[in-house]
Amino acid sequence: MNMRTMAALVAVELKKLYRAPMNLSVMLLMPIGLTLVFYFALSGVSNDYYPTPVTNHFEYLLPGVMGYAVIYMGMMVALSLSEYRSSGLLKRVEVTPVPPAIYLGSHIIANMIIAVVQALIVLLLAWILGFDPQGGVVGLLLASLFLALLGVTAVGLGMLVAAVAKDSGAASGLSAIFIVPMMMFGALLAVFDETTRTIARFMPNYYVSESLSVIFHTGRLSDPIIGRNLLILTAISLVIVTAGIQLFKRAEFK
Repeated sequence: MNMRTMAALVAVELKKLYRAPMNLSVMLLMPIGLTLVFYFALSGVSNDYYPTPVTNHFEYLLPGVMGYAVIYMGMMVALSLSEYRSSGLLKRVEVTPVPPAIYLGSHIIANMIIAVVQALIVLLLAWILGFDPQGGVVGLLLASLFLALLGVTAVGLGMLVAAVAKDSGAASGLSAIFIVPMMMFGALLAVFDETTRTIARFMPNYYVSESLSVIFHTGRLSDPIIGRNLLILTAISLVIVTAGIQLFKRAEFK
């Protein structure tokens, strides 16, 4: 029964996209705009620090851009949960038979799906613009697994922010605390040498950026880096989403 309830709640969350054209537009236009900006700004730029074989800086940053499209979902979750609190929706959920864990779990799954779709839109547009991803179908599925785990992490971060933010304005500001460093380092934007790469290893999305670089730039799906990073990201995801659920439940569902 709980699984059926969760599936129904996930469907409700996803239906909100086409019922709210503005939300759907943001979901589609954000990854498209992000990709085009990076392509036109960096496709003609290159340097000597590329761990994998790429032809320009756009290709080097592409895996990071895909991950950033997922991380951005964390702020959207924080904003939506803050708005639900302000509108009294969370109080109404509290008096229904639906357990808080099921309700929050539906948010995690729905937003994870949306985040993966956004990241794949980035890859699709990059392919249209001339990027040739390696790894085939198996590589794409493996990349989707990494993106899904990162989506879980992003939702967990969003819940942590929503648990302490008093309103959507505060949630937006607090979200920048994790979005900005993850964009600069985890997405490889400011990673030019081993020193900055060491800093990047403290960001969850770094392990996605590095793994997707190996998958799409080399096609070496058996590279030990992929298995190691998958384990690290899984552990990070579990810790953050568990903390997010527990803190948000304590803050909102007495």
